[in-house]
Amino acid sequence: MRIVDPYALPGRFCRAQLHVHTRRSDGRLEPEEVLTRYRDAGYAFVCLTDHNRVTRCDALNGPDFLAIPGVEETVVRGMYPLGPHLSRLFADRPLGRGTVQERLDATRREGGVAVLNHPSWKGNFRTGEWALEAMQGLRGPYLLEVVNPHSDAAEDLRRWSALLRTRPREETVGAVATDDAHMSRQIDRAWIMVKVEDINAEALRRALMSLAFYATTGPQVDLGVVDGTVRCAGAALQNVTFIDRQGRVRADVQGPEAVYRPAGDEEFIRIEARGGAEGRVWSQPFWMEAERSDS
Repeated sequence: MRIVDPYALPGRFCRAQLHVHTRRSDGRLEPEEVLTRYRDAGYAFVCLTDHNRVTRCDALNGPDFLAIPGVEETVVRGMYPLGPHLSRLFADRPLGRGTVQERLDATRREGGVAVLNHPSWKGNFRTGEWALEAMQGLRGPYLLEVVNPHSDAAEDLRRWSALLRTRPREETVGAVATDDAHMSRQIDRAWIMVKVEDINAEALRRALMSLAFYATTGPQVDLGVVDGTVRCAGAALQNVTFIDRQGRVRADVQGPEAVYRPAGDEEFIRIEARGGAEGRVWSQPFWMEAERSDS
């Protein structure tokens, strides 16, 4: 049996924020103010996702920091503004209309990455939720916010776990954590650590498509496969939980470092780790596959 390590790409882990607003939509800060605050907090990537418009701001771009254009679109149900939201990262333009599937397809064609936002959000007169059944029926890869301060993280995590049980491996849904910040005090609450060799758009796009990132609300960890085990280590961690495809806890280990040796029936192992009252980490799945025979 072989363990497929989503973090086997070369590079280092860098902080990335995939969901934030500016005064170009309903945020309170100018784009350059937003980016300055994230840069000063140690982020390498920030995607500006104003509502239904693409905001560009290249003023702070440099060797160690990059702003990525994006857009948060409303998938209208009945009449605007009713409906759930999705982000299109690396977008050049908003899509004025279209079903969810049409938007996902267009995003892929244009070289972007799609994220379904705050899946259990009760806003827009309770039309803002992403129903599990609707997400299960979508074709192609996309990412899902499992942490968004405007949503119910426990319910969002439950829906992500259900998607992982039912969708094929080649359409694994990656979990992201985001700020969805609209003002200063909402900045730097939840983010992803993405593994890249360089700070450029192609490196970020490749890492997102490969699921070479983990979601976090604080702890930084080292994840990988070592001698046939799945390993997680981080100085701030208090416990590490290993979970299989059916959502069963296979091991729960106290302390800052843990390894799990698969039994062979897990299909995949993913990690949830805790470090303090609010600090949590969510890995992407480590899939198991049979060793190929040379005969």
